[in-house]
Amino acid sequence: MTLASVILDGKVVDVQIERGIIIGVTPHNESPLADGDIDGRGLSVYPGLHNMHTHSPMVLFRGLGDDQPLDRWLNQYIWPAERELTDERVYEGSLQACREMASTGTTYFNDMYFRLPAMARAVEESGLRGRLGLNIFGDALELDESEVKRMLCSSTSRVSYSIAPHSVYTVSTEGLLRCARACREWGLPMHIHMSETEKEVTDCIAKYGCRPWELLERIGVLDMVGGTHIIAAHCLHLSPHEIDIIGSRGITCVHCPNSNLKLGSGYRFPLTELLSAGATVRLGTDGSASSNNLDMIEVMKVSALLQKGWRGDPTAAPASLMMTLATGGHTIAAGEAADLFLVDADSHSNLVYATHGESVQLTMVDGRVVWQR
Repeated sequence: MTLASVILDGKVVDVQIERGIIIGVTPHNESPLADGDIDGRGLSVYPGLHNMHTHSPMVLFRGLGDDQPLDRWLNQYIWPAERELTDERVYEGSLQACREMASTGTTYFNDMYFRLPAMARAVEESGLRGRLGLNIFGDALELDESEVKRMLCSSTSRVSYSIAPHSVYTVSTEGLLRCARACREWGLPMHIHMSETEKEVTDCIAKYGCRPWELLERIGVLDMVGGTHIIAAHCLHLSPHEIDIIGSRGITCVHCPNSNLKLGSGYRFPLTELLSAGATVRLGTDGSASSNNLDMIEVMKVSALLQKGWRGDPTAAPASLMMTLATGGHTIAAGEAADLFLVDADSHSNLVYATHGESVQLTMVDGRVVWQR
């Protein structure tokens, strides 16, 4: 199959795809299209976007508890609503979220929720790729060997799993250690909220005598899981020592600017400092109840503008860097998975600053069209 006459880095090319893999990118050939080929004339091709932190079923709660601080929003609105969810509602919300992500150029997402079999059904039906995190609270007593085995046995080429303790303020130290042991034993990554608000940090100091990342280091979670297997959402309120901890272990920090701004959590994400220290940085929307959409193109723009604004530096966070953070560094090249999207934006700059998710015309995962306008 050929994706014909698309624009890549300012050149008109044909992208050849076979069995879900890009096998060649060549100058456009004016030969007639064969059956199954796609005419992308006038559109630019980009690698699929990765939404590295979200709670996809929360599209069901879009607009619920708007304009509230995080602790009140969670305790008075979100958690009570989540207690009423059924498998079918989680499936419906997940499928709706997958369709929204596909329509805005996202091909992979990293999630944290519960009722994972219902979510997995939606991901498979949508055609996207997703890593589903088993959300854990308290002492993690629900985390047993049979649960993890069920997750692993249900993994597919497009659906994978992680252990997802919610945070240091909702999971006990023993619960965090149980999660870490499960990650180590079963070879699963850990997905966790970290240092999202100033209150989280001050409460951690009051309770444990140290900051959140220092706590994970002190109790042995970081050594047990391994830094490159930890994906931490938010990471806004970090000390220089914590940045050193994160960077030295190659931990992935996920910036969710829309959610952070809306919940008043903060805006000075230490992007440059984390990258300089050796950390991996990625982007995410967070759930639709706190970001209100799943548009990763919007996330790239807001991320870039925030860095320029609070640093007073218009050269900070250029569009090319935002693309790297939002795609995981994937490219349109031979050997890469055919996960991509087409949009009317002729440069990284115009994609990040001048367009939005609704401009996406086609999204493909594994060489298969999963959404088309």
